[in-house]
Amino acid sequence: MRAVQVGAAAIAIGLIFWRLQFSTDAICCGDFDGYYHVRWSRMLWEGLRHRAFPPAFTWLPLTTLNPKDYVDHHFLFHIFQIPFTFRDPRLGAKIASTIFASVGVLSCYWLLVHHRIRYVLVWLVALLACSAPFLFRMNMAKAPPFAIIYLVVGIYLLFKKKYWLLGPLAFVFTLTYDMFVLLILAVFIWVAVIGWTERRFEWRPIVWVLAGTAAGFIINPYFPKNLHLFYQHLRIKLVASEFSTKVGQEWYSYSIWEFFINSVVACFAMIVGYVTFDPADRKRAAHPLFFLVFSTALMIMTVRW
Repeated sequence: MRAVQVGAAAIAIGLIFWRLQFSTDAICCGDFDGYYHVRWSRMLWEGLRHRAFPPAFTWLPLTTLNPKDYVDHHFLFHIFQIPFTFRDPRLGAKIASTIFASVGVLSCYWLLVHHRIRYVLVWLVALLACSAPFLFRMNMAKAPPFAIIYLVVGIYLLFKKKYWLLGPLAFVFTLTYDMFVLLILAVFIWVAVIGWTERRFEWRPIVWVLAGTAAGFIINPYFPKNLHLFYQHLRIKLVASEFSTKVGQEWYSYSIWEFFINSVVACFAMIVGYVTFDPADRKRAAHPLFFLVFSTALMIMTVRW
């Protein structure tokens, strides 16, 4: 029955993202980064074929991504996109984006089904209707869907206490997308939750996730320049309020009204979660408490950026 539920959801989710992505001939959605990503994926393949890997990046000479300092901080995402770069790269990027986005949303639905959450179809509709910017960003031929996929896998491993697998996961996440910091955050929240519910310090997930992250930085074709770029991104994200040049729209915060209107379903779901959370039974509260704290942290990040 669960397989049927997941299969039906996969078809529905895929059709929605296909319709959204192919509502325009361009790579969705008015963003030019998708063209860079798909072209660079093709160049990585050509570099592999001609044993010139990674290929030289000869553009943007007046930026931090100049030829001397260039770092591909979406390295594995570009590798995953290579099979879609042949023939028509624009079409390939659109197909890849549809698949990656669908798998990202489906992974969230699978987590609900796996834990036998009631009314999963209602939650599937809520997930797809939770936020217009969410659908928009999932369709942009970028790496964010992989962040969701990896986080769902990480949450599953935490709940099953298969902590050693967090090492390989963190390694792959770090090579794919610099939002691997969310996995580290999830692990520290889980450790705090275990400390509260079971009154003990669970150190193993911290060791494994940090070891995997360190390996992702070091076993990297751009090491050690990737460390400097990550520091630059982290510093400007955490402390800067104004930018001397225009940056991506996701670096600017919403107004409160925009945030609420764009994400009214998600905001309502958060309120329901706060109201219905019951901390009385500590051991049984571990999973919902983790989601309460983690989703709150993500909400604050969304408001801030």
